[in-house]
Amino acid sequence: MTLRRFAAAGLALSLLCGGSALGQARNEVSIHQTAPVDLRAVDPEGTLVEELIVNAKLPGPAWWKVSDADSTVYILAIPALSPKTLAFDTSVLERRLDGANRLIMAPEPEISIVRVIGLAMGGRRYFLADKPMRDTLPPELRARLEKRLADSDEKLDSMDDIKPAFAGFLVANMKKGGSINIQSGGVADKVEEIAKKGELKKRPRIQKLDGYDVIDALKSVGSLPKPMQEFCLDAGLREADAGGFRTVETAQRWAEGDVVKLAAADRGYQACLSATPGVASEIRKTIDRSTKAIDQALKTPGKSVALVNFRPLLSEEGVLSKLKAKGYTITTPDEVQP
Repeated sequence: MTLRRFAAAGLALSLLCGGSALGQARNEVSIHQTAPVDLRAVDPEGTLVEELIVNAKLPGPAWWKVSDADSTVYILAIPALSPKTLAFDTSVLERRLDGANRLIMAPEPEISIVRVIGLAMGGRRYFLADKPMRDTLPPELRARLEKRLADSDEKLDSMDDIKPAFAGFLVANMKKGGSINIQSGGVADKVEEIAKKGELKKRPRIQKLDGYDVIDALKSVGSLPKPMQEFCLDAGLREADAGGFRTVETAQRWAEGDVVKLAAADRGYQACLSATPGVASEIRKTIDRSTKAIDQALKTPGKSVALVNFRPLLSEEGVLSKLKAKGYTITTPDEVQP
């Protein structure tokens, strides 16, 4: 695998860092360690709040509501990844946007092409292994990796020059022939497009929050210690064994408001990302930005709409938990009225 190809894969990885994939976490890493490492201390998305995991009763995706005496923010939990062609019922969305004070967009990754090129050219220590990667793996993990490579018509030594964490990402997204299969979401773009439509009687002000630095997140993954490197490879192999991250299937469940199944799905490689200190730090920052923006919107009488990625919204450290702690009333999708 060439450094150029790997840099392209790393750029695709940045899309995954744009929010969290859906599903539950494995809260411990125990791959060839003397004792498990509790990921809950690192992963801000690892545990969801059970009482918030409720299916929608209204048509389309699920909505949560945050309110006080004279103001309301309707929150749509959006998937981090989805096909751009995804169709969903927008009737509730259009009613919420019509007359809203503002539309708060979810934070997005900030990608500097200059820094991407610089990382690809000078960041070899973050990506490349000191010795053939397969030689450093426990036998069982090596056997699983080699089977996956063989099934994808790749040479068994094709990933020997990179670290296990990045190999995990590649095997999770590799089709036969070695191609990378990632689809980035169009949900936020579609919502923004609707918000700008002239059909709305009163269009909301669109508020875009600061994003986060993808390159620092990638460096964090590359700097993981050996047990976490192996955990990331294991996570990628589990995702591959399950058929890869099922973007289309997951997006369809989201479109139907099936929150329970979304929450129960395996997170795959995303469990590695969210348990990486640098990525976890960026996720916490996006949670804080969304919480602050919604809190500010609630100071103005009337209604607003906010987009927040699924797990950052519903986790124990997430947006709804922080807003509840501030004294706001939280209403779940089974109780939110038209």
